[in-house]
Amino acid sequence: MNISQTSDVSMEYLGKFPRTVSNETKSASLNARYIFVIRYLSLYALLLIIIGTVGNLLTIVVLLRKNLRRLVTIRYLIIVSICDTISLYGWNLNNFYKFHISRISGNLEEISILHCRIISFMTFVSLQLSSWCLTAVSLDRALNLYWLHWKQSYGKRKYTKYYISILTFICIALNSHVLFLNGYRTSSGSIECYATENNPGYIFPQWERVHLVVYNLCPFAIMCICNTYIIVVTVRSSRAQDESLPPTVQRKNLERYRQLTALLVIVTFAFVLLTLPACIYFVFFRHNLEATTERTYRYMIQISLSSVQFTSHGINFFLYCFSAKSFLSELNDMLTECLCCRLVNNDQWSFVGVQTNNDPEHESSLENQRTDHEREMEAKNQKLNNAPQYQTTSGQKSESS
Repeated sequence: MNISQTSDVSMEYLGKFPRTVSNETKSASLNARYIFVIRYLSLYALLLIIIGTVGNLLTIVVLLRKNLRRLVTIRYLIIVSICDTISLYGWNLNNFYKFHISRISGNLEEISILHCRIISFMTFVSLQLSSWCLTAVSLDRALNLYWLHWKQSYGKRKYTKYYISILTFICIALNSHVLFLNGYRTSSGSIECYATENNPGYIFPQWERVHLVVYNLCPFAIMCICNTYIIVVTVRSSRAQDESLPPTVQRKNLERYRQLTALLVIVTFAFVLLTLPACIYFVFFRHNLEATTERTYRYMIQISLSSVQFTSHGINFFLYCFSAKSFLSELNDMLTECLCCRLVNNDQWSFVGVQTNNDPEHESSLENQRTDHEREMEAKNQKLNNAPQYQTTSGQKSESS
């Protein structure tokens, strides 16, 4: 090789070197941005757990009040709130644990085989049961309009517990294999969750496809059909009634129709729009991206989609407040009662404190009040005993004896 060829090779190498440095700089800056997004979304997961838990517990307390718990729909919504609360402590909690608690950025399910199976089973069952209880609400309302004898025959309140028990049993039985097969311990001693020794795709994507159908597609199809039918029937009936009603009643019916439409559309489409993207990604794109993208980028996509998904299970309290006036009025009544009880208790304690601090003879005055009260009760008893009707009855008793 002559000198000119050597110089050309060196110039070519030097020409490539700055490009390599610039590419490494770009990838480092992108990774820093991805990590920044991941950190803040993992904090959002913790915030979602706090807000969602408080909101769902408030929802349960309000729905258990006397005016609401007698309705069939409310019983389903109580189960939805319970399942939503449980679901927040699965994959959503793992997002916070992985990037803020774990020293090696490990998953919560990888602590032990028991953690792996219980967390995965709990998450699958709670998510599926929540979606199917929402579906049962739409289906029950649609059947009430389509079949007039539904409410008197099969839609009674006493049958609701049986329907909920059947849905719960189906969800538990469908996911029971996760409790026995999911996860294994590798030769190095680490836990490999969402896989088996012979099937690395056991959960993702194989069982995730079944979960997509059970958790999203089937409930979404049923809810869309039922809610569309409910809206059409409600519009027709409201128009037929408005022709023979005064203007004030027409406004009330129109407002009631708008509330019903808003409740059905918001709850149904919020659930589907927030949960469907995450399921589609885990089923169709997760394994394809493993060979073509960096791990940090995949983590950012996964935590972004899961944050959107679990938002739907933490905001139902706000959706009910926004779209249902009856729920909001019951919440106001409950808070007013709690505030009044607290004020009454504070007044009583302050009154007792003032009396005991300012009056040295407070104990003797209380005893005098008790004796005066006892004297009044004795006087009333004597008057009752001296009354003619009581004398005759006593006389009859003595004669019978």
